[in-house]
Amino acid sequence: MPIPVSTLIGSPRRLITAIVMFAALDLSVLMINLWLANQIAQDAVAINLAGRQRMLSQQTTKALLLTTRATTPNEVNAAAQEVDLAFGLFERTLLAFADGGQTTGGDDAPVTLQAVEGEAAEVVARARTLITPVRGLLPAAATAQEGRAYTAAADYMVGNNREILALMNRLTTALEHDSVRRSRDLRAIQTGAFVLALGNFLVIVLGMLRRHRQMEKESERWREMARHDPLTGLANRKAFTETGLGILARARVDGSAGAVLVIDLDGFKPINDRFGHATGDQVLVQLAARLESTARTTDLVARLGGDEFAILCPNLHDPEHIGQFCNRLVAAIGDIPDDICPGNALGASIGIATYPKDGYDLHHILGQADRAMYAAKQAGGSRWMLL
Repeated sequence: MPIPVSTLIGSPRRLITAIVMFAALDLSVLMINLWLANQIAQDAVAINLAGRQRMLSQQTTKALLLTTRATTPNEVNAAAQEVDLAFGLFERTLLAFADGGQTTGGDDAPVTLQAVEGEAAEVVARARTLITPVRGLLPAAATAQEGRAYTAAADYMVGNNREILALMNRLTTALEHDSVRRSRDLRAIQTGAFVLALGNFLVIVLGMLRRHRQMEKESERWREMARHDPLTGLANRKAFTETGLGILARARVDGSAGAVLVIDLDGFKPINDRFGHATGDQVLVQLAARLESTARTTDLVARLGGDEFAILCPNLHDPEHIGQFCNRLVAAIGDIPDDICPGNALGASIGIATYPKDGYDLHHILGQADRAMYAAKQAGGSRWMLL
């Protein structure tokens, strides 16, 4: 029975088990094919020999009649030999049908038959009973004077010829029916094994695909984690650099303008030292949320490290608009609730650089914004400055 996909994904060992099951089922289909081919070949031989029995009974009867009409020793001997050959082969083949064993095939090669069952076995038993007296009626030797000794055997075969032929016809038909039934049963088993193998194969494929997708998602999750700050959830320096390089490369082609803001908190170190890192972490998380809510949807907000943040703002280049945006940021940072930022003594110094005025090189623009931020801090903090 195929293993559920969810179970497969849950255990590599079970996936290997499903693969082994598929190989076993596939091998069973192959073995059934070989068995079926062998069985069909054996059935064909048996049906052919059953048909030959009709011919042998006719040949025996004809040869017996010839012995009774022969006029020379040679004619008697020839007919007697034909009787021995035909009737002997007829008897051996019936015995092979009855008990299983060897007889002679049409090419004079040995042929092994399986014992027949059901209606075929009843027919063979009746035929053997019917021909048993013939052997006792045949003389020990064939001479011209003893040719008349075959008369009783000939009369017996002629008298029972119709029934013998009918029995051999029934044997042929019964063997054909048995062959069809066996083939049908074997093909049903073959089909069932194939369906199971196919189902198991599909489960394996689906399991491996889902496993692959799960690994891709896991890999993507780790990549995303590597690009995001674990505390605030903002983009980290690596993600800011990679994304910023792409934005500036497109801006260079388009000739568009924008701004880069570097934000450093004022008064954060005393909060950290006085109230502990747990409180400091809460402040940083709250600050990140306020930066994201204040920024536009097209802006890239990142934590560069410690209490330093950056925002890349495409298409923000007008000094008046830049001033309005920075004022909102300063106000949002200074308005963090007292229960999160004890004493509410937090502020921010913001340095701004713009492109294309400061070029399109991200590292140069960040350096310019960083110098502007230090200028704002030296001017007393809680303000923004554009050099």
